[in-house]
Amino acid sequence: MNFKQIETFYWAARLGSFAAAAKRLNATQSAISMRIQEIEARLGVELFDRSQRVAQLTAQGTLLLPLAEEVVLSTERLVSAASHNRGKTIEYIRLGVAETVAITWLPAMLRALRRDHPFVRIELEVALSHVIEEKLYSGALDMALASCEMPNSKFVALPLETVEFVWMCSPEIEQPPDVVTSKVLAELPVIATSREWQFRGSILAWLVANDVHFRDVTICNTLRTAASLAQAGLGYAYLPERYYRGQVKAGLLRRLRCEPKDEPLSIYSIRPVNARSEGYRAVESVATREALSYQG
Repeated sequence: MNFKQIETFYWAARLGSFAAAAKRLNATQSAISMRIQEIEARLGVELFDRSQRVAQLTAQGTLLLPLAEEVVLSTERLVSAASHNRGKTIEYIRLGVAETVAITWLPAMLRALRRDHPFVRIELEVALSHVIEEKLYSGALDMALASCEMPNSKFVALPLETVEFVWMCSPEIEQPPDVVTSKVLAELPVIATSREWQFRGSILAWLVANDVHFRDVTICNTLRTAASLAQAGLGYAYLPERYYRGQVKAGLLRRLRCEPKDEPLSIYSIRPVNARSEGYRAVESVATREALSYQG
């Protein structure tokens, strides 16, 4: 049994006659009849009631038609996809991603890339922005979605979103400060994802401008770990407000006021200036769309 036989069965049933199927498939009516006989012999059942003047399905034909339809439509999709991507080579991109992106709209972006740009293959590395920055410079990463601020002479940075960070702690901590200041931070047990100088963007600018130095600090390299430790009452963590808003409402975390107020952290799509292939443009386009969609 081959595809031509299945296709012939499908169109003869759908169009209601062997003559119409012959016209649709650009074949002679005798060829159509032969194909039907061959598939019936292979399946061991009669698909059409030949006592009728039209191509009327038997009970077995009615039962098998949806399966034939699946084969025909799947084949049409296969041919369409191949035609759409003909001439395109698979493009691999080593993509560095900040955790703020990874825990929010990254899955939606990857789904959209897989659906709309199947020739693009992504190799992910979720890391802190200072690590991503170093790997972009060394060529260990091709592209990034992070808060790195790279020189315009070597990299193109497309703004994607801004993320507000706030200080949070467990509601069970007694007498937390009314306001978090640089002087207060020096006396608090801090849970951070980096040393002060390893932060990037507006967070680093705020720490430098206010001469902030952590004295009692626990370093962990993920926001989720920092949030978990903060919920356990082990210190004060600097977390993305929108992502942890639910935990605040549920009474698992407490948001603290900070003075002077920090500017939101900017996230960029970053690529080398000479990286202009269709794959890079696809990642930029989809990342821009999904970041905007997440912002609402």
